[in-house]
Amino acid sequence: MSQPSLHEINDNIQVAVKNGRYLTLKTHRMTEMVEKHIQHALESILDKTQKGPLIHTLYTILKELVINGCKANQKRIFFDEVGLDIKDASQYDEGISKYRETFSEKMSLEYGMKARRKGYFVLIDFHFDNDGLTIEVVNNTPIAPQEEEAMREKLKKAMGYNDIAEFYMDQAMMGESEGAGLGLALVIILLKGEGIDPKLFRIMIREDRTIARLEIPFSEKFVSKRDVA
Repeated sequence: MSQPSLHEINDNIQVAVKNGRYLTLKTHRMTEMVEKHIQHALESILDKTQKGPLIHTLYTILKELVINGCKANQKRIFFDEVGLDIKDASQYDEGISKYRETFSEKMSLEYGMKARRKGYFVLIDFHFDNDGLTIEVVNNTPIAPQEEEAMREKLKKAMGYNDIAEFYMDQAMMGESEGAGLGLALVIILLKGEGIDPKLFRIMIREDRTIARLEIPFSEKFVSKRDVA
């Protein structure tokens, strides 16, 4: 059975957006085609809700979140293959060192296929109406404790910046030019640049999954899930 084409899937996305208020995409790895589906989904939703100018910011953010989710799943597979426990602090340091030394773009595609076979995935859920848009990116592995700590620290620091370049320069001066949380800090700064409250972006860690939730109000009637939790 042949796989549906890019245009066929995008047509289905457009119909789903036109006829409803909910859309879900699922992937195991980030590819050029997946990027195009994500962009088309966002464009369709923002066109419907007349918020087209947000496309660049939201696409940049969403791409970052999906890449993070795919990498987290692939990293889990890598640790399993080298026989290390990602939850153990000492084994994590050894494993992440090996991961950074050996992982490549080619391996990313290979591990994306492994993720599919092993049942690891990333879901992208869109809920939208004229009052707002909620996006949840869910990968079905929890984040490692060491990465959670680093991530939350960088998110906290990012709250004090309004300029992406300044943030990255300061992190580089402290020897933190890569690693957990830097991409998520970008999310915070981009939201602030659009005048969107960065508190509407949350990372939630459950026993069996990690959820990144982004809420974008379109009107004063929008109700954040934080307010009803």
